[in-house]
Amino acid sequence: MKIQMKIFAITIALIMITGVAMILVSQSITRDLLEDGAYHHLESTAQSRADHVETVLTEYKELTGMLAVGNAFRDAVDSSKAYTWRLEQVNRRIKSVIGSHDEISRIRILDKNGTVIASCQDDVGLDKSTADIFLKGKDRVHIGDLHISTFTGNTVISVSAPILLNDEFSGVFVVNFDVEKELFKITTERTGLGETGEIYLVNDDGYMITPSRFVEDAVLEMKASEITHTDGGNCRNTAVITTNYQGTSVLQVHKHVDEVGWVLAAEICEEEALAPVARLTRAAVILVAVLLIVGAIVSMMLSGMITEPIWKLSKGVEEMRRGNLDHRVGTDAEDEIGDLSRSFDEMICEIKRSRMELEESNVSLESQVEERTKKLAESEEYLQELVDKLRISQESLSAPVVAVWDGILALPLIGMIDEHRIATIMETLLTKITQTQSDVVILDVTGVHEIDTYVTGQLIKIVRAAQLLGATCIITGVRPESAHTLVDLGIDTSELVTRRTLQEGLRHALKITGGVTWNEAWGKPRD
Repeated sequence: MKIQMKIFAITIALIMITGVAMILVSQSITRDLLEDGAYHHLESTAQSRADHVETVLTEYKELTGMLAVGNAFRDAVDSSKAYTWRLEQVNRRIKSVIGSHDEISRIRILDKNGTVIASCQDDVGLDKSTADIFLKGKDRVHIGDLHISTFTGNTVISVSAPILLNDEFSGVFVVNFDVEKELFKITTERTGLGETGEIYLVNDDGYMITPSRFVEDAVLEMKASEITHTDGGNCRNTAVITTNYQGTSVLQVHKHVDEVGWVLAAEICEEEALAPVARLTRAAVILVAVLLIVGAIVSMMLSGMITEPIWKLSKGVEEMRRGNLDHRVGTDAEDEIGDLSRSFDEMICEIKRSRMELEESNVSLESQVEERTKKLAESEEYLQELVDKLRISQESLSAPVVAVWDGILALPLIGMIDEHRIATIMETLLTKITQTQSDVVILDVTGVHEIDTYVTGQLIKIVRAAQLLGATCIITGVRPESAHTLVDLGIDTSELVTRRTLQEGLRHALKITGGVTWNEAWGKPRD
């Protein structure tokens, strides 16, 4: 790659790396700040609305409890008083209460058996003994589930309270509150939630119990997304990025309304909440693009200033390479390239002078080379003669077969045994056995420092070859360490006849040949 392209590539790469790092860092920091701000806003909004919901529910409980102790409603379950009179009294009181409280849509009085004895609707006589509103309202003020009224068709929440006569349970007072009057207004207020934010309540079954901003008829029909906890199972309030019931990625904060087991969820679309990140990213991309253009222009100009004198220097060098040593490339520039060009001219002068000296010395050197070449040839012939003599001596020494007695040969082995030497030993020994018609061969390995698997295998081959010629081989002089090695390696030496020393091997050989005894052989009297 040329210098100009290298400078251009490095400049662009630096701008790209710096730009990408800047975009990523700014995105990360801005995203964290925006998320924290959005979560803080949702947190405060959700907490405010949850507190408001709990306040309304508390007001419902207090109003129900206060009405339950009223004389008219207590008289309604007092069987000691005239039925017609107490019925007139309670109906008048029910109308009065409904008229003065716009949020109340229905009032019922249940006796201690769970039967409706008074109501503003046509349900007098119905058995509610198994309903939660009766069973749980017998002991305390109870807020029931949000539901659709079968009589009014409105979305209501039932609150019940026990009616006591002389501190004894005598009935249950039930009030239906129209949630569209207050609760729905709390959650449908969109102030501060932008274009995609909303707040809704979710019951224990996971259904939305307040209207959705984007889906009609969602109350008790739309299954909300699963409320996700991030800090463990005991977490009561959580802020997360999750997917809502519409399949949209949102920033969500939820608060638990412990009074009724509801969850208030406040959320806003992640795209809207983090829109400034996208704008910042676009601005950063535009800035990087501008920097790339400027960097490309600057790098081209800078590389041109650097490469032009280098190009001139390269042309001069090419001229000198063709043999024109009188050409000069030095310039008057005061920079590093000018210094290089002048140094190059000095170097060429030195080369020219050295070249002339070399040509002069070549004449005398050629004659010297011819003379020395002749001497080297003579020395080579002499060395070859020495090598041939040495090879002949080595071959004779590598397998010194000695006739120690009639019919008995001895072959002392010394040093390392390699493939070439084994071949020489085999050839020499077999030839000697054939010439002398010997019956016994003693292989003395006292001088062999290491007997391994390879050496043992070759000795077995020699023994077998000698046996084919009718001779018996005896191995003598095996060192203790070699014997230990052969045993550890598990080598089969059953074919080898061994003796400790050469003397014992010779004694055994004399027995095999049936000749004189050892004592006779050495001039000693018989035992």
